[in-house]
Amino acid sequence: MPKTLPHRLGVVALAIVGVVATLATTAVGASRPPVIAAQCAEQGITTPVSDVNAQAGDGRVTVGLNAAGTVTVFKYPNPSYFNQVKYYTSATDAQGDPIGALPNEGSFAGLLYQVHGTTRFSWLRDWQSSQRYLTTGTPVPVTTYRNPSLGLTVVDTDLATVAPTGSFVRSFDIERATSSPVTAASLVYYEKFSPIASKVDYAPGQDNCLQQFDDQQVAAFDRQSQSVVHSWSGVDASTGKPSSVAVAFGFDTPVSMHEVGRDSHEPLAPPVGPADGFDQLTSASHQLGGASFEAGQATAALATPLQFDSAGHAATRMIIAPAPTSAGALGVLRATRAGTFSAEWSAVQNEWSHWLKTAALPATTDQAVLDDATRALISMRLAIDPDTGAIVASADTETPYGEDWIRDGAFINRALDIAGYHDIVTRHDLFEAAAQSSPARPDPLAPPGNWPMDVYGDGTPGGPIPYEIDETGLGAFTLWDHAQYLPAAQRSGYLKKVFPAISRAATWLASCVDAKNGLECPANEDDSFTPSQTLHGSGPALLGLRSALSAAGALGINNPTTALWKTRVTALTSAIDKLWDPVHGAYEEQAGRSSALHVSYTDGGWLLWPVALHPYSDVRMQNEAGAVWSAMEQSFASNSGGYEGKALLGVCAAEQPATPAQHSALQSELHFMATTLTTPTGLFGEFWQRFPAGGPIRTENDMPHVWTGALFYLSAMCIDPPR
Repeated sequence: MPKTLPHRLGVVALAIVGVVATLATTAVGASRPPVIAAQCAEQGITTPVSDVNAQAGDGRVTVGLNAAGTVTVFKYPNPSYFNQVKYYTSATDAQGDPIGALPNEGSFAGLLYQVHGTTRFSWLRDWQSSQRYLTTGTPVPVTTYRNPSLGLTVVDTDLATVAPTGSFVRSFDIERATSSPVTAASLVYYEKFSPIASKVDYAPGQDNCLQQFDDQQVAAFDRQSQSVVHSWSGVDASTGKPSSVAVAFGFDTPVSMHEVGRDSHEPLAPPVGPADGFDQLTSASHQLGGASFEAGQATAALATPLQFDSAGHAATRMIIAPAPTSAGALGVLRATRAGTFSAEWSAVQNEWSHWLKTAALPATTDQAVLDDATRALISMRLAIDPDTGAIVASADTETPYGEDWIRDGAFINRALDIAGYHDIVTRHDLFEAAAQSSPARPDPLAPPGNWPMDVYGDGTPGGPIPYEIDETGLGAFTLWDHAQYLPAAQRSGYLKKVFPAISRAATWLASCVDAKNGLECPANEDDSFTPSQTLHGSGPALLGLRSALSAAGALGINNPTTALWKTRVTALTSAIDKLWDPVHGAYEEQAGRSSALHVSYTDGGWLLWPVALHPYSDVRMQNEAGAVWSAMEQSFASNSGGYEGKALLGVCAAEQPATPAQHSALQSELHFMATTLTTPTGLFGEFWQRFPAGGPIRTENDMPHVWTGALFYLSAMCIDPPR
C-alpha cells in the first residue's frame, strides 16, 4: 500500500492519543472493541473505515450518508468544521463493510406500524435498500427502502437547501400496496447528534474523535414548534473565543410522540437521565416516553402519523436546521417549513445546473467516466469553505481530513482551472498565500516560507507536523500555475499579491541543501513525522524553484535572489539525475537505495507531471513513464492501493500526443478507475482494498476524497480533452 496511508493515519492517531492520553478507559461499547484511548486513535491505528456512500451539501451544511441512508457526517458551518453528528466505525467485516458503530449512532428513520391490531416497529436501515443520486449533476441522494412482506416502499430524497439556505431536508415518500397488511403507520426520526463548536490546533478530531467525552450538550423538546433543539456552547479551543451551535429537528407534519433522553449506548455517558428513544422504540411497547430535556450526551426521537391517500401514498419532511444559536436554528426550521420540497428541489437543481453548465468535461462516450468526472467537480465545490475559500481534503471524518493541505490543493486548483472556475482558484490561492508562515504571520513550528502541514478553513494550523518540503514546493507551484489561466489584464495584479509567498518559499527551498549529495536537505515529506530525503520532496522542491523563476520572469524581476534560485535549480536537477538507473530504466526513489528498489508509481507519476523533470522527448522520461505504468498496473493487480491517478496523469502527460494504442490503454485504465475504485454512487476514497484478498475492491476512507477525485478528473481531461 502507498506510504501515504500509514503516514497520514499515524499522524492522526498519534495526535489524538497525545490529546487524550489522560482520558484512557477500558469501557466496552455495545458493538465496539475495547477503547484504550480516544476512539479516533483506535480507528487510526487499525483499518481506516469511512461509512459514506453519498454526499449532500450547500457549502454551509455538508452531509455524508452511508448506503442505508444513515447520516454519518453532518458538518456545519462549513466542510472543515464542525462535525455535529456522533458516528464512527473501527473496523471492517469480511466483505469490507464498516463495523463498530454503536447501534444508536448517526441519524436515521424508522417506521411504527399496525398489523392485525398489533403495534410493531422497524428501522428503515434494516430493510432492503438501494441508493443513487437523483441526477448526475446534483448532490441529492435518494435512498429507497422496500419491505415486500409489509407491502411498503419508502423513498428518502435528501438535499441541502439553497432557498432558504442552511438546512438539510429529508423528504420521505411512502407507498402502501393494496395488498399491504399495514393499517396505520407513523414515521419516526432518531438523532444521535453531538453538537460542538470547538477545534484543537495541530490535532484535528475534537469534533469527531472525542465526542464520547463531550458533556456540554443540551437537548430540549420545543412544544411550540413541535421540534427538538440540540445545542452546545463553550469556548473554541483553537481561538479562545466563545462559540456555540444548535441544531433543530422537526417534521412538517404534526408530532404524536417525542423523547429527549440520554445516550444509553456510550460507555462514557453518565447512566442517568431519561431513557434513550432508541431503546424505547426497539422495546416491546415501541412507545416514546415523552421526556423533554437532557443535559450531557443526549439523544432524541420524534414520531409523526402518516396520512395515506386513496392511492396509498403518504409523505412527510424531516428538517434538520443548524445555526449558531437555538433561536437561530428554530428560525431556519420555520423558514424551511414555509416552503415545499418541490420548490427546494427546483432551487437546488437550478443552482447546480447553472454552476455545471460551463464546466469543461472530457470528450468521451464513456458514461461512467463522464459521471465520475462530474461528481468529482461537485465534490470539489462541496469542499470549499464559503467564508474563506479554503478547500478541504474531505468533509468526511474517518479519518479527520477537514483541513486544507496545499499539496492536495495544487492538483485541485489545476482541475478547477481546467474546468473553468478561475475565480474559485484565485480565492483559494489568496487564502493559501495568507496561511503561509511569514514574518507578518509567524508560525511557531514552521519557518517563514513554509506552510503548516494543513490548516482549518479559518487558516489555523490543523496537523501536528511543522511543515513539509513537498508542500512548500507544490505551494509555490500552484500560486504561479494559476496565473497562466487568468486573462492578461488580471495576471499581473494577481501575481503581485502572491509573489511574496512564492519568493519566501523559493528562498527557503534554495537554502535547504544536503552538501553530501546536492539534493534537498532531509525534511518532513508526505505527512510523515520522520524527516526523509526522497523524490517525494526532491521533485516538488525543484518544481517550486522553477515556478518561482517563472513568476519572477512574468513580473520582470531579476536580482541576486532570483539568481540564487536559478543556480539551485541547476544543481538540484543534476543531483536528481544522479538517481537515474539505466539498468532498470527508472529513477531511484532516494540516494543510496538498492538499485532494485525504484520510485513508486505515485512519486514517479508526479515526476512526470507536474514536475516534468525533462522534456518528454528525453529517453529517460519515456522509460520512466513505462516504469510508472508497470508499477500502476501492479498496484491494480494487488490487494490494496491508492493514488493511481498520479501515475495515470503523469503517463498521459508524457505520452502526448498518444498513439492509438496508447490512447486505448489510457482509456481502459481510466474506465477501470471509474467503475471499480469508487462507491456505487461514484465517490472516490483515498485508498482501496480487496475484501477478501483477491476479491472485490472497496473504497476505504474519506469519501469523497477530493484530491483523488481531482486526479481522476485531470486524467480524464488529459486522455480525452474537450474538443
